[in-house]
Amino acid sequence: MKKKLVLMLSLVLVLSLLSTGYAEKDELLLANSANKSKKTVQNPAKTRKNSDALIIGIPEVRGDFLPIYYSTISDGYVVNMVYDSLISNDKQGNPIPHVAKKWELSKDLKTYTFHLRDDVEFSDGEPLTANDIEFTYKILCDPTYDGRYTEQVSQIVGLTEYRDGDAENIEGIKVIDDYTISFTFTEALATHIWDCNFPIMPKHAFPDFKKGNIEVIKEQMQTPLGSGPYVFEKLEPKQYVKFKANPNYFLRTPKVKKIIFKFNNNLTSMSEIKKGTIDVQIQVSPNENNKEIINSTGFINIVEYPENGYGYIGWNLRDPRLADKKVRQALTYGFNRQKFIDEYYNGYAKVCNVPVSKTSWANTTDINEYKYDSNKAKSLLEKAGWKLGKDGIRQKDGMKLSFVWDTYTDSKYVETMIPMLKADWKKLGVKVEVNSIDFNTLIEKIFDQHEFDIYNMAWSLNIDPDALDLFHSSQDIPSGNNSVGFRNKENDKLLEAGRKEFDPKKRVEIYQKWVKLMNEELPYMFLTQSLKWEAVNDRVKNWNTSSFVDFSNPNIISNVEIEQ
Repeated sequence: MKKKLVLMLSLVLVLSLLSTGYAEKDELLLANSANKSKKTVQNPAKTRKNSDALIIGIPEVRGDFLPIYYSTISDGYVVNMVYDSLISNDKQGNPIPHVAKKWELSKDLKTYTFHLRDDVEFSDGEPLTANDIEFTYKILCDPTYDGRYTEQVSQIVGLTEYRDGDAENIEGIKVIDDYTISFTFTEALATHIWDCNFPIMPKHAFPDFKKGNIEVIKEQMQTPLGSGPYVFEKLEPKQYVKFKANPNYFLRTPKVKKIIFKFNNNLTSMSEIKKGTIDVQIQVSPNENNKEIINSTGFINIVEYPENGYGYIGWNLRDPRLADKKVRQALTYGFNRQKFIDEYYNGYAKVCNVPVSKTSWANTTDINEYKYDSNKAKSLLEKAGWKLGKDGIRQKDGMKLSFVWDTYTDSKYVETMIPMLKADWKKLGVKVEVNSIDFNTLIEKIFDQHEFDIYNMAWSLNIDPDALDLFHSSQDIPSGNNSVGFRNKENDKLLEAGRKEFDPKKRVEIYQKWVKLMNEELPYMFLTQSLKWEAVNDRVKNWNTSSFVDFSNPNIISNVEIEQ
């Protein structure tokens, strides 16, 4: 999921990628060279009834299509298709102009002034101006706003006066003219460039909105209107989202006129791509079975690149059984993660031990790898006071190490992991019961209600290692991303320091120290970092995704073509 569950990029100050052990893949890797010789293979996607549409297989959306409320990666794809932001990023993650044609940073490093293009229109023909940007940020600053993007505006000058007082405007957001706007922050942070980059909502689409009335905004959750490359047409629950090209898109008229996001899962996606009922399947699990299926078609390519993210098991640190890091360390030692990777990924992933990608400049190899060691795990539990009971389950102070594992349905990843983790932890004297629910319900249970013992999920990360919105104690709130309730003073101190430092070398030092701390504290049991696969039909051209640019980036999706 994109820190993301939520998708926010951060400023990149170090451009070089560290070697990961994976082959470098800056361009598309087409893994089916043998298929190119199969000239006689019929491509069913070219002959299907709706062959004029690009059909992309994605997990089911939650249906939160307003930028201020989306939380899942699938809803994020919809947002990116429909809305524009001030800036975008290139394949290396550097900020580049988008709605803003240029910007300046003040000498005190606190004020960004953006100069907008004057040819950007919303899909209903209304011009996009600085007033729309101000309006979008006023919603985020509204006293009744209850979404998860409060951190994005937390340091704008005048926020408190606007949110808690009678101020009608936000002092730190100034509309200089229709095509110039500035943001002033209370302190200079290296990450603030991306805080200025929220998807822009049209002021004229919400004429009844007044300060303190967020419910008016929510009424349009599933009727998004933006200035992006595609126009939202329809959501058919449980089935698909349909888009049409925005003929007035300022970059270029998209080459594909109709796009459909068709909902599927790991159990059905390979069948659909093989039958040609979809053209592209994102989030394909990288394993030999899927590779064999794709290679057998003669008309599907694998687009492959290192994933900028990781899978993890989160544990509720509010639970006294999991508050002791010795227990978390023991449970990590006690699960054979490498065996799981060998079983599921067949060499297409690596064990993860830290909350940064192996492609990140903040990564360090000076960490504990927590290689499987059941004896060490048992020893740690004994030292922490957890003794085996007569029923074979460890006990302490009237509590048992017996956990409910909340997870999502229809996932081979999870189905493979469940028996392996249960068996490994049983050897330690730890009992696990599995509660499988649909993904959207899981999101609410974990992030909104905080009602869980342990769960598994994944993050798709920023290029920048800034993770304040994930792990800072201030984000331990309902709907906040710190779902596990991690509270650690040194963690907060390092995350705050990393944001304030503009010198690249000093930032590396800060974040590598933070990485080591997280490796010791283990707010998650970090699981896997894999290669990322997308299965792409031969008829799809210019599918130029990479570790830092997904398909819904406007510069990518507007340039995609299909053969009919």
